[in-house]
Amino acid sequence: MSASLASKSAEYGFDGGTGRTAVDKAMVVLAALITSEVTLSLTQLSQRTCLAKATVHRILAALQSHGMIVRTGDKYSAGVMVQPRRNSEDGIFTSLQQHSTPYLVELHQMTGHTASVSVLIGESVQHVNQIFGHRTPRLPGMASAGKDLPATAIDQVLHAYQVGHGTRRLSAAATDELSEIRRIGLAHVDDATRKVTSVAVPLTGVQHPAALALAGHFGQVDVISAARVLRRTAFELSRALMAYRAAMNYPVQRSVSHG
Repeated sequence: MSASLASKSAEYGFDGGTGRTAVDKAMVVLAALITSEVTLSLTQLSQRTCLAKATVHRILAALQSHGMIVRTGDKYSAGVMVQPRRNSEDGIFTSLQQHSTPYLVELHQMTGHTASVSVLIGESVQHVNQIFGHRTPRLPGMASAGKDLPATAIDQVLHAYQVGHGTRRLSAAATDELSEIRRIGLAHVDDATRKVTSVAVPLTGVQHPAALALAGHFGQVDVISAARVLRRTAFELSRALMAYRAAMNYPVQRSVSHG
């Protein structure tokens, strides 16, 4: 862990997470390559993943030997086996994946929890990007909305910011709950059934409702600290996304009010 990352972990009340295995680190490196629009050098990968060069070098050698990545000179890129599929929302997802990866890596390393960015497309929640450890919860690629109040903090934030635009008919209690989430800009769910605790905040700079979240094992997430670091990270990532969209002349979603 870098000195800056260590200081941030202390500032937000985390010990930097536990249980980071070799597999975890390999997945972080691979995610950085998959979501990058350009080839990356060893130094660039070390900077993006907050891992030592020697560690990244060993991981790259292993990934290359299994055909997962391609090396061209001193640069690396994801191989055909792991390239993401393209779809109608490709532009949104690609830019969101690319820009969010370093922020998610830092969130995961600071907290030890799964860090993710999700988008609401129609009535489907799509988890566009996530960084997780060997022992932390992993989110499915897509989830359909339930009949009433969504079961995770991610879903709740996304649907709270879709109020008045969606097709779902919610109960009065659920509508009030989503209105409160929109007012404070935060959702927190302890799911005793799935044994997962999730905390999420809205993310601006995306054409669809988007959320930045942390998910950990039930009862093992410090909600106050998670809320602080998520809000700060969401602000920084939203600013980067809006700057990118402005530079590319894309429509920009302005900041939302938290009341």
